[in-house]
Amino acid sequence: MLKLMKLENKKFKIFGCLKGVIIANLIILGFLSMILYASNANKEIAFSTYNDVFLYTGIFVRATFSIFAAVLISRLIIGEYTSRTINVLFTYPINRKNIMVAKLAIVLIFTFTTMVISSLFLSFSLFLLNMFTNAIQDSLTADILIKNLINIIVYSIAFAFVSLIPVYVGMRKKSGSATIITSVILVSLLNSGNKGNSLSSIIIIPIILAIIGAIASYLSIKDIEKVDVINS
Repeated sequence: MLKLMKLENKKFKIFGCLKGVIIANLIILGFLSMILYASNANKEIAFSTYNDVFLYTGIFVRATFSIFAAVLISRLIIGEYTSRTINVLFTYPINRKNIMVAKLAIVLIFTFTTMVISSLFLSFSLFLLNMFTNAIQDSLTADILIKNLINIIVYSIAFAFVSLIPVYVGMRKKSGSATIITSVILVSLLNSGNKGNSLSSIIIIPIILAIIGAIASYLSIKDIEKVDVINS
């Protein structure tokens, strides 16, 4: 499995996506920094506590990299079908399911890793920024840090699997656009709300959707050995 993942990474240059990840983080940081500076200048409270900082960075990160995952799915899986290069891949003496599982594993690992690292980077950056603006009067205690680190890991795992739901739609339609649109709709539904109150803030909902994501990805590949790729 690791060999297949390495071959897929070499083929699609997954690490090349890191540039996009960095740019996305800088854009999010710039946006959050403007909110922090504007609230400080107008004497309004944007983030009253560090829990708010972790909450809003988490929302932005999960929304951004769920869509990143859909783009990756389009490249790794759906794009191979639309370009017919999957025909060549399936002629190799390798179990088709193993190939697809390797692709899905890359998406899962990439999504989880980028969500965790991005959440930590953005939260730490805002902490440093607050040392100069003093916009957040709250103190960052060990309890707050530990609680939010656990939340980051739990939510990142959940949303990594939620990000697999578009696989099912993409495989049925054989369309990269359908995959990305499905992801955008999911992100919009989960993150719409006021003052951080959204469906994604109710942890049971991302967990249920994560289970649906795992089931959807299984259903997408369970009959892969029987499918005639040429006529699909």
